[in-house]
Formats: sequence, structure tokens, C-alpha cells
Amino acid sequence: MAEIVFKINGKEHKVDGKFDPDVTLNEYIRNVAHLRGTKVMCREGGCGACVVTIQAALPPSNEVKTFAVNSCLVSILSCHGWDVTTIEGIGSERTGYHEIQKRLARFNGTQCGYCSPGFVMSMYSLYMSKNKNLTTKEVENSFASNICRCTGYRPIAEAFKSFAIDADKTLLDKVADLEDLHLLKSCTKDCLKNCSINKCTNQKILSKNIDLFKNKFDNSWCIIENLNSQMFMVNSPAYRWVKAYSLADVFKAMQGDKNYKLIAGNTGQGVNQQTDYPSNIIDIFSVYELKEHVLDVNLILGAGISLSELMGIFQDLSTSTDDFKYLKELHDHLDLVAHVPVRNIGTIGGNLMLKHINNEFQSDLFLMFETVGGVVTIAEEVGKNTTMALTEFLKLDMNGKVIVNVILPPLSQCCSLKTYKIMPRAQNSHAIVNAGFLFKFHHNSQLLESATLVYGGISKNFIHAARTETILIGRDPYTNETLQLVLRSLQEEMQPEENPPEPSAEYRKMLSICLYYKAILYLCPEEKINPRFKSGGKVFKRDVSKGSQSFETDESLWPLNQPVTKLEAIVQCAGEAEFSNDIPAMSDEVFGAFVTTDINPGNIISGFDTNQAFNVSGVLGFYTAKDIPGNNSFTPSKIPIMDVDEEILCSGKVMYYGQPAGVIIANREQTAQKAAKLVKILYSSVSSKKPLLTIDSVLESPEMHERMSNNQIIEPTDIGNDVKYVLSGELKLKGQYHHYMELQTCVAIPTEDGLDVYSSCQWLDLTSVAIAECLNLPVNRINVIVRRLGGGYGGKISRSSQIACAAALIAHLERKPCRFVLPLITNMKSIGKRLPLNSKFEVGANGEGVIQYLKTTFHQDHGYSFNENISGRTIAHFYSCYDPRRWKIESNSIITDTASNTFCRSPSSTEGIAMIENIMEYIAYNIGKDPTQVRLINMESENNPFPDMINQLKTDSEYDRRNGEIITFNAQNRWMKRALKLMPMTFEIYYFGNYNSVVSIYHADASVVICHGGIAMGQGLNTKVAQVCAFVLGVPLDKIRIKPSTSLISPNAMVTGASIGSECVAFATKKACEILLERFATIKAKGTYSWEELIAKAYEEGVDLQATYMYSAKDDLKPYNVYAVCALELEVDILTGNHDVRRVDILEDTGRSLSPIIDVGQIEGAFVMGLGYWTSENLVYDQSTGELLTNRTWTYKPPGIKDIPADMRIYFRRNAGNEHGLLQSKATGEPAFCLATIILHAFREAIRSARLEGGYPDQWLDIGIPCTAENVFTAVEHKVEHFVLM
Repeated sequence: MAEIVFKINGKEHKVDGKFDPDVTLNEYIRNVAHLRGTKVMCREGGCGACVVTIQAALPPSNEVKTFAVNSCLVSILSCHGWDVTTIEGIGSERTGYHEIQKRLARFNGTQCGYCSPGFVMSMYSLYMSKNKNLTTKEVENSFASNICRCTGYRPIAEAFKSFAIDADKTLLDKVADLEDLHLLKSCTKDCLKNCSINKCTNQKILSKNIDLFKNKFDNSWCIIENLNSQMFMVNSPAYRWVKAYSLADVFKAMQGDKNYKLIAGNTGQGVNQQTDYPSNIIDIFSVYELKEHVLDVNLILGAGISLSELMGIFQDLSTSTDDFKYLKELHDHLDLVAHVPVRNIGTIGGNLMLKHINNEFQSDLFLMFETVGGVVTIAEEVGKNTTMALTEFLKLDMNGKVIVNVILPPLSQCCSLKTYKIMPRAQNSHAIVNAGFLFKFHHNSQLLESATLVYGGISKNFIHAARTETILIGRDPYTNETLQLVLRSLQEEMQPEENPPEPSAEYRKMLSICLYYKAILYLCPEEKINPRFKSGGKVFKRDVSKGSQSFETDESLWPLNQPVTKLEAIVQCAGEAEFSNDIPAMSDEVFGAFVTTDINPGNIISGFDTNQAFNVSGVLGFYTAKDIPGNNSFTPSKIPIMDVDEEILCSGKVMYYGQPAGVIIANREQTAQKAAKLVKILYSSVSSKKPLLTIDSVLESPEMHERMSNNQIIEPTDIGNDVKYVLSGELKLKGQYHHYMELQTCVAIPTEDGLDVYSSCQWLDLTSVAIAECLNLPVNRINVIVRRLGGGYGGKISRSSQIACAAALIAHLERKPCRFVLPLITNMKSIGKRLPLNSKFEVGANGEGVIQYLKTTFHQDHGYSFNENISGRTIAHFYSCYDPRRWKIESNSIITDTASNTFCRSPSSTEGIAMIENIMEYIAYNIGKDPTQVRLINMESENNPFPDMINQLKTDSEYDRRNGEIITFNAQNRWMKRALKLMPMTFEIYYFGNYNSVVSIYHADASVVICHGGIAMGQGLNTKVAQVCAFVLGVPLDKIRIKPSTSLISPNAMVTGASIGSECVAFATKKACEILLERFATIKAKGTYSWEELIAKAYEEGVDLQATYMYSAKDDLKPYNVYAVCALELEVDILTGNHDVRRVDILEDTGRSLSPIIDVGQIEGAFVMGLGYWTSENLVYDQSTGELLTNRTWTYKPPGIKDIPADMRIYFRRNAGNEHGLLQSKATGEPAFCLATIILHAFREAIRSARLEGGYPDQWLDIGIPCTAENVFTAVEHKVEHFVLM
């Protein structure tokens, strides 16, 4: 039998027909090669967690190249001849860490650590493929493939840019400083006095050109040699995989079985997810005829050329051949297509076939080629080729045919070309609308011989604006008369179709018109255009971002207050950090998958048809609510804040679309997930009733009273009598998906006395109690173990217990280990999100803006249950820094037909602060006052730090100077507008719950180990705890280790959340250490001992070397306020709705930071996650069924590396402390998220400027939230007559 032969980290592997085509390289790496450092999340190439490095000989030259791929997209059968390098292959504790791994760790570029191996491998691939010759611009442009939810990207970008040949001195100095800091991190305040670091300084970088890498690409690390180029087949009972090397091979394989699929890179999986493969799969990645390009009169591009190779061809020819200079425009457009790992193996032909299969697909290649007059060559057999227009190709039956090449013509200097791609974020998104415009002028004339206007994203069949193209012939496009004629023609010709979750047809129509106008502005000769309009032709293209961090550190307190690298940073960057699903595979384990409801809420489940599912090989069983031996609830009433039982598996009435109703188990994860889709749920009562999905729909329905709960009414204690203005308004906030990189995961393992449960949860107690009650077992038989989470953000507080209960149920009933990981789509549709909120207000103010009275009512959408009510905390945060005595507040909760919503980073505070800041802006706007002054006069006067903090930030951010520059910029630019806004915030930190810590000392070497009830999820909890321990005990930091959290050691631990986990656990640790010091006091009084001598002596005298303490409400930590001020500068492209955050300055009162670098990371990460909430993260539901449509990386867009502020500056408040907090510190995990609401005010100011120029009245704007490109664009209210040249 033929075999696929490849290497992983230098070790040869062979696979045969036992592996189906749907076994990916990622699955093989993790489950067969047992290398768990490579992660997986989306399985569609949209997150970057799975990136690995490939070295392979590529046709037609068979030159060995190095490139990154998404291992989740590549079939293991595609890997013949490849040499695969995973994160383990570049560096480890055993072999020594790679400089990229070390650099990322030391720059604090890792928080939860789940995305870190993918980032490292993307950088490693890039660096080696470019022979270590990279610019900072290239680096920053190459990570569209990778998503990080924790860090805010800035430290990742800086770590990697430090390898660039043009890295600036600031970055290189930082590398050297971090090298020194790393060597000092174990020092105590005592030993610092006595040691010299002169030897350390010799290790500094001497030159930015120094080679820091051990080159692994030498003769001892070569690809598999002597591979022949003969077609071969790998056969299995259900499939035949054919490895083809020529077109003749391809056609021969087609004839053998007409039920075939051609595969090159399989990157189309990221667009159209496929779980079923035909019986005949033909691998054409190495077909040499498809890999060639030839330049004669035309440019002939083989259909098998990868998009990365295509970019290189375009770049080279655009600078060397006059008739192909236009390829530079196509190169720049290609840079916006997908991302580097996808472009590395995604091909021209593959992309065009995606368009052929689904004409609605906004193929950028099709658009570019069609715009310049390209044609495609189709082969029916070897030598029988047909060349045709791309539009004809779309209609062609491609069965038995192959795309051979695309032919691009030369374009003379009489031609002008411009293309656009408008996306919901800066990179790695499909187009909202894309467009290409080609104008061919008569020789020595300004009149057009022809015009080509091509659009994508309009409708299934719309390609050319043909009528408008005809109108342009013989005209000068650069006149107002022609422009208006064309725009009105487009207005008639463009008829987009509604296609949820894509933006509205109305927006796409007007956007397509604006793109033509942009092209004219871009191409128009300067003498024919008003200079104020010219910038409207550009799009945002950021080169390199930057940032700075300003904080104080007191060396006398070190290791407390020392800017140290996170303890787990290097193991996370090396892929050695273990997450729940990294538990080694067990021989008899089973995999679980939820069967979810696929019908409107309100229907009744009567049974299940599992026949099709059990026909799938490897399916082992199916379980429903009837199989649960105990309580069918994952929200037990014995747990705080759990007021309502939520079913683990739906037992009857369907509460929302996508609700888990059964569990299918199989011998493989992919098999379980495939089989789950084949289970048919039977319903006894089928309702066509439209679901109530929003607060508005509930308030307008007859069911309002049964779905609404009035929580609280706060009456004012004062009222003013100087009312000059009575103002009213509203604010509507949507939900947000947590987007943790590690999906909901649990591995449950039967033990002799119960279960060991490895859960990705934030709450040990809830998980253990829920499982025990579900299985009808004592809680002491359940041991929940959490090493760390790959992100949580509140989404794993209560929701994770549902997955844990399901996994435990299977493990209990089957007596086998059960591994249960929700696939992304299930995770998104079945798990609740941030609570949406609607608020209405009426405010009376005097002439200066002082509030005389305020009445506000808000409703929060809980989903289908009233669990996790946050209305009380929303009110508390609504007060922020203001005097609330004159405020009346009414809070309500609403039930909708969606998944039960839950905590999401800064729950209640985000909404509360957004509401009051919106009101302050509203008052200032309506009375014509400076918003900052209105805020200041409404603040509480006692102990108010904001006058000083605002002045400080204005100085640090050069606020007044920049504001003047923005006024000038806006006056000089009609279609690009900037705004600079400033906002203060008070964030109340309050304590709750029980958090224990057990500190143990080993007598043999005096090393210290800590076990605690907190959950590490990227916030630096373990590092802060270790720093506090080292400080109190007076020992080096490297003496201390933190062990996984377990319900055995911490049986009643409270949820880790609300920013207080680190403080409370560190407090308990401090107390435990003080108990130990008390025990040592008698011994220390007898003499002077080293730490090791002290512990040995204590051991000899029988002193207990273990101490435990539990923080509770009885302790002396008191609530306190975090104060912050933010200034944000924004630029908006008025013609598209896209934006660029040019600069952000944040001054935050962190008290005396326990760990400054970690706190900087928390502030930056929270703020960037907040930017996502306010801009690009849009949840769209099917209004007739309740199905979530934005349910994968293709449709839901958190910020990427180029969506962060171009310049991000963080300042800690100087000379700050905190008498109420732990060792004078303050929490940082959530407050900065709330500051991101400032971007709403900046959008409003920028749009207002554009509207005033358009002749609109000066009025308040309620921009749709989130401020997507569509909502920003729509707020402008464009009119065609506004689009002129002079």
C-alpha cells in the first residue's frame, strides 16, 4: 500500500489509508505525534493557534522553501514530502529555548498563552523564509493570521519587530533592558545590594544585525530526499487519495472515479466548511504545469500558483516591466486577501473555484482579474484547452475540467487602475464590498475609450456595472458633470440583495457608489480636484505601530513592585504550558459532542432519530436528559448567584436555537462532531412563533410582563431647581462574544473513588457541585483540576459547568475517560454572551451643565434565564466619578429567546459607565459647553483626583496642541475627519467570596510551593502571588512554584473574576506566609540564618512548614476606587465608514503596582478588547428562528494586530498608593475596558464634522452600536450630490 511520507521535527512519519482525508495535520500532530504545543481553536484558519512551519521542495523548480501553514486546514494526506516543524521543534526546556520564544516572553507578549505558540511559529516561519532580513513594516503586516484576545497585541508586535533590520533604538534598548531584568528577576531587596550586574551587561545586543539564531535549515535538517514524481494512490475503504504530479495524472485520476474533489491547499475550508469528502480526492498541489508563470506579450499565471507566490510575481514585474506596472495595485490588494499562512498554500485556481461554486463569494482574485481584462484557460484533457472570459467560466460545468491558468494582458500608459476592498476590520476579513475600476483613455486625450467597473458583494449575479460602463465611453471622467451622471447611473444600476449576516443592502449600495467616487478622487489629476477632496481617495494602510509605558518601581521593595516577566511566560511561548485538552491521550477515551436544537424556541422535544449518526464508523453511543442520574442542571441552587436551574440537556421545551439536547460519543473528536449533526431531533409540538430576541421586541410584545423583572429603584435624595435645559435620549448596547482562544473544554477521567475533571473553568466550587448533583454523587468524589485557562473573560464562570457536567456524565456512565471540546460554532451559538442593555434618560441641567435631576431606566437582556443578575453592580458603576444624589435610577431584567447570557469582561461596569458618559456628552453638546468641564462640575467634590489627573494627561498627551492640529486637518479634508476626545472614569472594586492559599516549604532545599483556589487565565495571578510570597518571606522569586488549582486543595473556592482574584489570593498567601514567619520567630531570635539554614532548623525542631489561609469578607480588604483618564484620537474615512485609532493615552491609578509589566498588559488588553466591543464585534441573529449567524471567524471579527491604536501610551498615576488594597496595589484587569466607550464619542465628533460640511443641521447623533463600518457610514447620511470634484 502506498504511503504519505513526511517529517515532524526531523522524525519521519508515514500514514496510509487508515487516515481519512478529514484528518488534519493538526489532529495528527496533537493526537498521533502527541505534540500538544500546537493548539487548535477555529478549525478554519481564522485564529492562528495552529500555525506550524513547513519546509518543502515546491514545483516547478523544486526549490526548497520555508513557509507557515494553518495545520487545521491541511489534510495529513497532503503532507507528502514535507518537513514539518512545530513549536517543540524550535526550542524547549530540554534543548534550550529559541530566541523568538524568549523574546516574546520577556516582552510580556503572552498572557493566557494559548495563542502564543501560533504567534511564535508565524514569526519563526517569516524570519526563516526571509533569511532573517525583515523590516518592521513587514513584521507588523504579517500577523493577520493570528488572534490574541488578552494582550492587545502591542507587546507581541514589539517583541517581533525587535528582530527587524530597521528596529529603532528604543526597541533595541528595550531588548537589552529586558535581558538585564531577566537576570535580576530572582533578586531580593537584600541581595541586590551585594551583587553586580556588570557581567550581565556584556550580554546586551551589540548590533541589530547580530545573528541570534541557530540555523536549523542546514544539511542535517533537510527535507525527505529523493522523492519521485510518480503519481500514487492511498486507498481506504471509503476514499481514494491520489497524489498527482502532472495534468495527465489529474485527468487519469478523474476518469477512475467521477465523484472527485481537487485539493491543493484546502484553504477553502475557511470559507465553506466541509465535513464530507467525495470518494476520490486528487491532490494537485505538486502539479508542475499549474505552478509555472510565463511572460510574453501577456502574463500567464498557472492556476496552482499560491497567492504568496503571486504577490511576489506582481511585485517583481511591476518594477521591471512598464506594461505591467499596474500589478503593484493588484499586489497591494492581494495583501488584504486572507493572511500569510493561507496565501502560502491557497492557489489562484482554488480561489476562483470558490467563486464558481458560490457566485456570492466576494473573490478578490476574480474581481482583480476581471477588472484588468484577464481570461482563464480550462482544460478538458491534456492538450485540449479553452480560453474564456471569467464571467463565462462562472457558468461553465466544471465537472471533468481543470483550471490551467489565468492570462493577464499588458496595460498601456493610457490606462488608469484602482481597486478597493472594504472590510469590517483592517485585515483577514472578506469584503463587505470590493471594487475594481479600469479607465482606458484615447491616446493623448482625456476622453475614455472604455471603462470597466467591477463589483463584489452586491448580489449573486452582479459583476459589471455594464450600463454605467457604456455611459462613460467618450467622456472625461474627471468632471463634475460626468461624475454626477455616473453616480446617478450607479444608483439605479446597483440593486444589492439582503444576505444576512452581511451588512445591509442599503449600505452596500451606497458604499459601492462611494467607491467609484473614491477611485475618481484617487486618480483625478490635481488640477481638476479641490485639494480638500483628494484624501478621500485613500484607504487606511498602517505601516508600524508604537507604544510607551510609564510607571514607577521601588527597588527597595523588590521583588514586590518589580517589573518581572510572568512566571509561566516562557513555557507558554514554548508550547510547554498545559491546558485542559493537552492532557495526554488515553487508549480507551471517548469524545463527546452536543446535539443541539435546530428550531424556534417554544417547541417540545419528543425524541431523537439517531440512525444516520450510528451509521458513521466510530460512533459509540448517544445520551439524553433521561440518562442523567441526578439533577439535570449545571447551575445548582447551592451556589451563589445561581437562582434558576438551567438544563444540561434540554428535556422538553426548547429555550433557544442551538440549545444542547443530547450527547453523541465516538472514538474520535471529528467523528463525534460529524455524527452530532446527523442526529435528527423530533418535536411533538412545532411552533412557528417568531422568537423574541431583543429587549425592544420583548417590551413591544404581549409577553412583556411575564418576561420582565423590576430589580431596583433608586430614589434621589436631592433635587436642583435651576433647570434651564430638559434633555432626553437613549442608548442601546448589544452583546459580545467572549472569544476566548481555548474553547469550552473538559476532560473527565474515572478514578477508583469518583472522577478527576480537568475543566477550563473559572469556578472550582460551582463545577464540582454541579457535577456531583448531576451524577447524584457526594462532592468529595469529584476532583476538579485547573492548571490554567486559555482565556476566560467571564465566559467560563458558569457556562463551563455545562460542558463539565456533560463530560462527567459520559465518563461516569461509560467508565471511560471523556474528552469534550465544543467546536467554535457550537460554542458561539450555545453559550451566552455579554448582557445587552437598553437605557432611556431624561436630565434637567442648568446653564453650566450641572445636573438638577436625572431619571434613567435601563433594561438588561439575560437571555432565557434570570441567572447572574448584574443590575445592582450596573447602578454602582453608573455613578462612576459623579455626584448621584439627584439621580433616580430604575433597573429591570428581561428574558429573551437566546442562550442565557453571562458575565463578560467588565460586566455591568461597561454598561454603567457607557450610560453616564453618554449622558455627560449629551448635556455638553446640547448646552454648547466643553464636555470635560461638564464632567468636572458634576463630579463628587470630596477627594476628587480628576482635576489633577486630567491636567496631567492633557500635558502628557499634548492634548491642546493636537486638538488644534485636528481642527486644521478637518478644515483641509472633506472626506477624512479626525476627533480627539477625553474621558474620566471611576471604577469601584469590591470584594466577595472565599479564596484560600496553601504555602508549603520543602525542608531539603527550602523551596516553596503554593496551591490556591484562584484560576490563572492570563491575568498574571500566579506571578503576583509569587511576588507577594517572595516579598513577605524574603526569598528569591525562583524559589517559588505555583501548582494547579484543584477542588481537593481549595474545596469551596469562589469564582475568579471581577478583577479581584489576584488580590484576594495574594492576600491569603501573604497571611499564610506571615503565619509561617511567626512559627520561625523563636528560631530567628536565636541567631542569623540563611533561608535554607532557617528551614532546615525549623524542620529539625518539628515546626509545621505548611500554612493555609482563606480570604473572606471578614478580612480587612475594603472596597476602593480605580481612577483613570483616557484620551483617544480617531480618524474616520467618511466614504466607507472605516476608521483608524491614531493614538490613545491612558492614565490609570494602579496604586503601588504589585507587578508593573503585568498591569500594563492588563490595561492594554482590556482596552483593545473594549475597542472590539464598540467597533467590529457584531452579533447577528436570524430573526425568524433565533439562530446566531455570526458564529465563526468568517463572520465574527474581534480586533486584529492592525486594529489597535497606532500609538498607545500607558501611564501609571505617579506617587499613588491604596490604603485599602493589598500592599497598596489596585486591580487592573477590567477598568480599562470601560474606557473604550470613549471611541463612541470620537466617532460622533468626526461624523458631526462631516455632516456639517454636507449642510446638515447641527444635531446629536445616535450612532448604531457597535460602531461598525456600516453604522458609522449610515450616520453620515450621504447624498450623491455631495460627491463632487471642485
